[in-house]
Amino acid sequence: MNGLNFKLYENPLPDPKKASVQFQVGKGKKNQPSIYVEMTAFDCIRGVIWNKHREFSHQKTINHISNEDWVRCLQGFKDAVSLLESCEDSNHLTKILSTPNHLLSQKARMFEQKHDIQQFLKGIILWVKTHLKKEKYILIIQHDANN
Repeated sequence: MNGLNFKLYENPLPDPKKASVQFQVGKGKKNQPSIYVEMTAFDCIRGVIWNKHREFSHQKTINHISNEDWVRCLQGFKDAVSLLESCEDSNHLTKILSTPNHLLSQKARMFEQKHDIQQFLKGIILWVKTHLKKEKYILIIQHDANN
């Protein structure tokens, strides 16, 4: 069974048949810096964002998250990275990440990729922190798969 893809992409995903999430600097103008991740990978960390920013919604195509709200989200990511270090089983991992119910069937696979999740979170932290110095917002934009 293949693992989950926790890679950060600088361009839209190479496979348009995969749903993705885009982190974009600013308020939605074209040609702003962005990174992209597979939707399934994002779903693994979605709960951490929601715990720190209750206005976040997986039902919205675009979530505008302000600089100050990102500071709280980043702290949640940092806490998760730290807690994952001592995480010893998949149930603990799903609590740390506040994993959505639809992913619980993959918790064993997620636990096997605990290190990948930590690196994924660290990559997002670094990217967001870099851009928060200049911008007031970073958007989370969900893209459906093109079937």
